[in-house]
Amino acid sequence: MSFTSAAVQYDRSMVNVNHESSSRSAAPPSKRDRARATRRRITEAALGLFSGQGYAATTMDGIAQDAGVAVQTVYFIFHTKAELLIAALERAGGEPEAPEAVMDRAWIGEVLEAPSSTRRLALIVEHGNNIYRRVGPLLPAVSAAASVDPDVDRAWRDLVARRRAGMGRIIDVFAERRELREGLEPAIALDLLFGIHRAETYLAFTVECQWSEQRYKAWQFLTLARQLLPSAVAAAAASADDVADVSFTTELRQFV
Repeated sequence: MSFTSAAVQYDRSMVNVNHESSSRSAAPPSKRDRARATRRRITEAALGLFSGQGYAATTMDGIAQDAGVAVQTVYFIFHTKAELLIAALERAGGEPEAPEAVMDRAWIGEVLEAPSSTRRLALIVEHGNNIYRRVGPLLPAVSAAASVDPDVDRAWRDLVARRRAGMGRIIDVFAERRELREGLEPAIALDLLFGIHRAETYLAFTVECQWSEQRYKAWQFLTLARQLLPSAVAAAAASADDVADVSFTTELRQFV
C-alpha cells in the first residue's frame, strides 16, 4: 500500500472516529436552551408579520403558526400581543444570537470601555444607527398600535425609558472621565444625546431626505461631538485616529 493511500485510509478512519466520538459526546439541548430557541422563533415570526401586515392584522394564532408552536405557548411566554410587539422590536434591534436587552450586548461593552471620547461617540453612532435601520420597518406598527392599545402605549413608553436610562449610563462615563465640554451638565448632555440619536431622526434623514446611512452617521457624529465634547476635541474629531475604521469616515469631510 502506498503512503498516499494509507494516509487517505487513516484520514477516513479518523473522520469516522471523530464523528462517532462527537455523536456520543454531544449533549442534547438543555431546557433553558430549548426555551430560548422557542422564544426566538416566536419573536422572529412576530417581527415578520408585524412588519409585513401591521399590528391590527397580525394575530397570536398567526404568529404561533409561523413559529411552529401552539398558540398557548405564545400566550404563556408573552401574555399579550402588545408585549410580543415590543419583544419583536427588541429582537429587530439585535444581531442574530444577541441578547434582547440592548445594554447586555457586546457593542455596549465596547462603548463603555472605549479609550477616548471620540471613539465612544463613534461607536454609539455606528452601532446605534444600525439598530435604527433594523427597527425602522416596525415603527409604523408600533405607532398605530400605541394610539389605540393602552398596553402597547405603556410597553413602548417603558422601552423608550429603558433606552434613555441606557444612554444615561453612557453619559455617566463621559462625565466620570471629564470628557464633556466645560459647563455642560450631564442631565443636559443626556437630553442632547437622547434627542439627536434616535430612530425618528434616522428615518427623517435616510428615508425622507434620502441621505445615505454613512452621510447621516457622519453628520450625527460631528453634531454630537460639537454638542457634547470640548471644542478642541470636537474640532479634531473628524481626523481622529480612533474613528478611522468606522463606516462613515469618508463622509466626515462634508461636515467639517
